[in-house]
Amino acid sequence: MRESVRCSTCSERWVTALKKQRSMPAARELLAYLDGRRAGTFLQESTGNTVFVYDEEYRRDPLSTPLSLSMSTAVERHNKRKVLPWLNGLIPDNDAARSAIAQRFDVNPKNPFAILEHIGSDAPGAIQLLPPGEECTDAHNDRTAVKRLADEDVAEQLRLVIDEYRDGTPDARLDQRFSLPGAQPKIALVRDRGEWARALGATPTTHILKPVPPDGFRRVDIVEYLTLTAASNLGLTTAEFWIEQIGPHRVFVSKRYDREPGADGIMRRLHQEDLGQALSADPAKKYQRRDGGPGIGAVATLIRALALSDSRRVQIGWEFFRGVAFNSVAYCTDAHIKNYSMMLDGAHTQLAPLYDLNTIAPYLDGRSRYGARGEAPQAAMSIDGEYRFDAMSEAGFAKEAKKLGVDGGRAVDEVRRLRRDLVGAFEIARDSLVTVDDDTTSFAQEVVDGVARIPSLTRS
Repeated sequence: MRESVRCSTCSERWVTALKKQRSMPAARELLAYLDGRRAGTFLQESTGNTVFVYDEEYRRDPLSTPLSLSMSTAVERHNKRKVLPWLNGLIPDNDAARSAIAQRFDVNPKNPFAILEHIGSDAPGAIQLLPPGEECTDAHNDRTAVKRLADEDVAEQLRLVIDEYRDGTPDARLDQRFSLPGAQPKIALVRDRGEWARALGATPTTHILKPVPPDGFRRVDIVEYLTLTAASNLGLTTAEFWIEQIGPHRVFVSKRYDREPGADGIMRRLHQEDLGQALSADPAKKYQRRDGGPGIGAVATLIRALALSDSRRVQIGWEFFRGVAFNSVAYCTDAHIKNYSMMLDGAHTQLAPLYDLNTIAPYLDGRSRYGARGEAPQAAMSIDGEYRFDAMSEAGFAKEAKKLGVDGGRAVDEVRRLRRDLVGAFEIARDSLVTVDDDTTSFAQEVVDGVARIPSLTRS
């Protein structure tokens, strides 16, 4: 099969170009596969210059899925301004975690290419990144090999990843054959007939487990569970999730929406990327307010450029607006550009289910202020230039909606609905909790009480 060939004609041409100076070492290669199909090659020369080259056969197939909305198959070669932010978006943006991974494999923590040479075989979306000579067994449907884990084994992995994200010290006992972005400690496992298992070979992981760090915000598992459930109660599409106790750890579990069993029962990888990757924004620029990263206007420009019908672009704009509106009304301070994603399948594009929704409300004081200085909580993305949640106006929401191709009146109606029904949605979420120990029950009520104090809700 062409997908299994070590180096395509186009990749060889670019490698040759990169090695044209006799003194220059050979460019390193990382082969990119999308659900088992060879899509192209990442090339990195000794200077650190990194490019991506599509395989010619893949690029010319009208049914091929692009690696990224920022890297169209209409263009053969993409430069580092697009490639490096995209690769960085596949790995942790927690400095301690990256340092630990880099130490484990003796590579530079600032070089995502070098890191992904070791942990790119199970990455977000359909992508697998493999060194030359390492066969992509996805192409042969070898995706069922797992090693079952006892609860104490899972608990040990959770403890190790918490330590690694905190201290930056690698531990050889931590399984690190998967790549997950983000700043929070997490591991990826397979859920196999109701039990946890480690993925072996080309088997895709199916779930992401986030333990509650002992030195972080109190019971963030409950906050995320209630916030996502409230969003679902209000009609938004969210990832599937639950909370459970594994050993001493309280854990928030997400079912991967970028994995899907085929008719034969074999797990498939579905391609996706976060909006930061789609916009070639490095994770260090994920916050518009703090880092000057992309906001709603940049997303609107991206959506307008999609090769879709007008109605599909409007639908994507509407779904994105609803996500932003919910995050704004519910005081979700961490809703940055990487916490929204796109699903890619050939020429088809759609917004991914919402994930990582966390209201700050239970951590605010009685005046809905935060910290010793009593600061008003602020959004990661602005609404018409306003970051303070309690100062966001209906006119501002309407203005942002219009950028996305959404009718301003429809947008205002949605914001009013969210402000009216948010508390009730959280109350229903609280009542849906299966875990009913005293700490969970009492803190769930604190979350609801905090949401009920949000000023914009009481003014409605």
